[in-house]
Amino acid sequence: MIVLKKVLVTTDFSSASEAGLLYGRALARTFGAALHVLHVSENFFLRSTPSNPDAIQASKARAINDRLSDEDRSTLAAHVAVATSDDAAGAIVSYARREAIDVIVIGTHGRTGVQHLVSGSVAERVVRSAPCPVLTVRQLEHEFVVQDYRTSEAPMIVLKQILVATDFSEPSEAALAYGQELARTFGAQLRLVHVVDDVAARAYGPDGFLVADPALQHELEAAARRRLEELISPEDRDMLGAEPVVLTSHLPASALVQYASTRPIDLIVMGTHGRSGFSHLLMGSVAERVVRTAPCPVLTVRHPEREFLRPDALVAVTRT
Repeated sequence: MIVLKKVLVTTDFSSASEAGLLYGRALARTFGAALHVLHVSENFFLRSTPSNPDAIQASKARAINDRLSDEDRSTLAAHVAVATSDDAAGAIVSYARREAIDVIVIGTHGRTGVQHLVSGSVAERVVRSAPCPVLTVRQLEHEFVVQDYRTSEAPMIVLKQILVATDFSEPSEAALAYGQELARTFGAQLRLVHVVDDVAARAYGPDGFLVADPALQHELEAAARRRLEELISPEDRDMLGAEPVVLTSHLPASALVQYASTRPIDLIVMGTHGRSGFSHLLMGSVAERVVRTAPCPVLTVRHPEREFLRPDALVAVTRT
């Protein structure tokens, strides 16, 4: 059962943040949660600046309030917060922990290449260390919140197809539980996807000759499909139309994004190991790369301190 009490939307007043606010508003309304909206300003106290830092903070708070409706304030008990920090991701994570937030909704600009190497991504750093699940919203090709701007109707969540990515780890088990419950709640179909390493793409000898045994690739794919079948219960298959999908690639993030881009996937749900430091520099994060380029919103789960599922739902995958 989904239990959402507090939804946090972060904003930098960009178009991606506006999309995030739309999603946060829809989640809060659907589940009767309170809506928190947070902006993180640079720490002007550590710089020489002609502006009054207090005035800047007040201006940011007014800008957030201008984006909120009367209904946000009354029905969703909207709370506006402005933090000051040179570490925006750290400030967001600290606020979520302090306020016992159940889910963070954050817009991401989806930077790649040199621009990403220089600036990084606040969203990706939040995904890596958040104490609760994180819903990232990019400039989307595909959305699951619908709003008719010609009327005053509130945004509605319309989920039809959910992709759950799994590497059979503990975070992936949690991701499957979230995907299952969201699919049940909104009547969506479930696609459980695992990416098998393409051993042929890696197995070249010094002279450029292919040395991999094709039978090995077939066995890896067959073993992955068996494990996926074990994760799908008869109920999931009947109620959710759950299907196991095995992809082959030595670039799992690219394979997941390509699969989602060629099908009407509304939401990707996946676990993240939350690596940091040297381990993160070496291995990176498949989840962060998917967040950066996915054509739809991505819900990431990382051994959260706070969950918006009841505990019995989180262990359901181990009983199927």
